Amino acid sequence: MFRRFGPNYMLMLYLFDLGGSQIALWVAHHLRLMLPLSQVIPERGAAVPAPVHQLVLAVFAIILPMSSLYDSRRVFRAVNEAVRAFSAVVLSSLILAGILYVTYRDVSRLVFVYFVVVTIMLLLGYRAALRMLSRIVGWAAEIPVRVLIAGSGPLGRQAARTLTSTGVAIAGFADDDLADGVLVDGIPVLTSLDKIPYVLEQEAVTDIVFALSYHEQDRLANLLVSLWRLPLRIYTIPDIFSLGFARGQVDYLGGLTVLGFREPVVDGFRRVTKRLVDLVLGTAILMGVLPVMGIIAAAIRLESPGPIIFRQERVGENGRPFVMFKFRSMLADAERQQESMNVYTPSGKLVHKNPEDPRVTRVGRFLRRFSLDELPQLFNVLRGEMSLVGPRPELPWIVAQYEPWQYQRLAVPPGMTSWYVVNGRSETPMHLNTEEDLKYVRDYSLLQDLRILWKSLGAVVKGRGAF
Repeated sequence: MFRRFGPNYMLMLYLFDLGGSQIALWVAHHLRLMLPLSQVIPERGAAVPAPVHQLVLAVFAIILPMSSLYDSRRVFRAVNEAVRAFSAVVLSSLILAGILYVTYRDVSRLVFVYFVVVTIMLLLGYRAALRMLSRIVGWAAEIPVRVLIAGSGPLGRQAARTLTSTGVAIAGFADDDLADGVLVDGIPVLTSLDKIPYVLEQEAVTDIVFALSYHEQDRLANLLVSLWRLPLRIYTIPDIFSLGFARGQVDYLGGLTVLGFREPVVDGFRRVTKRLVDLVLGTAILMGVLPVMGIIAAAIRLESPGPIIFRQERVGENGRPFVMFKFRSMLADAERQQESMNVYTPSGKLVHKNPEDPRVTRVGRFLRRFSLDELPQLFNVLRGEMSLVGPRPELPWIVAQYEPWQYQRLAVPPGMTSWYVVNGRSETPMHLNTEEDLKYVRDYSLLQDLRILWKSLGAVVKGRGAF
């Protein structure tokens, strides 16, 4: 894609990686002698037999390509390449550990640990150095790459930022709504959409990216036909975000190219690890807070009549409804008074929470102050309806008022805590909460989940923005 890295460069990396595995074995052998973290052993005890060198070479030669480490489409960005390189080394090392266990059990365990660490450092280190060098001298690409982006709206600007961050040169934008020469994020508008063929040679454009808004998509077919005979690569980015879809996934079905719009954002092994964290931490937290929950239940019962647990329908992942549990913090008939409590901002955005809400009981105000009313949601987590971290589950009548782009927040499981919790909670109006949630959806990772959980502890203790 965009010829960022050509086949010669990828072949060079493959050979570097195989050679690096052998260098890492040699370094590991000497580190074992120089840094004896366990008992001192003679040099012969730290030696790596020749068949082990061959075994490492064979495993790396097979596993690394299977990890798409040399697919330029998969490693276009440095962070993607680093993640794939790290994962490939870890997988190869696990396979090697299993084979060595039943064959060469005399290989020092510390030598093996050193080997894994050095290999990771080598693969990540010279990849970073090569990327810096290629950005300076431009020798990693087959030919100099200059991209014209058709469409200077939000999608086009996002494409420009992404490509620029990876070292790809942007020739300019093509857009019907702006005059030629106007700068958009420092990049000039070169022409209108219909006149694209006339500027390609003049600007030495090698690739064109169509980033048109969805209401301009009907023009795409004619534009593609006009470019068919020209020697350049053509890409299109469907404007699915403004329609409420978080991402699309390309697949192939019986020779047909299929773009899936409702593919889960968190899937595969990431889904498994997220669920595992939810079950392990959720169970541990629930066991620890059961006595507190008993005291809260008694306090609610003593203060006001009505159920202890408040049940309310919320909207979950991909719009699926579920019943969410909370400790009741309001009067029993609070829901019937909700419409009279709603207010609107001057721009017409709904704000459905009020710090001076008269329906909140004294116990309820204390519970909300420290988010204790949300403890029963741990049962929703264990049942798989929610996660510990994710966008807050919204009420159906609020979701019904969403603009299309806001539906992206439903692309992941809802959570007990979120970016919204660690960035102000109810101090932030509902329509701005969505911005925080979309950042979470776009940047999802397990590390981010753990970071949000840690920050949530401080946010809950401070009680800032909770009402």
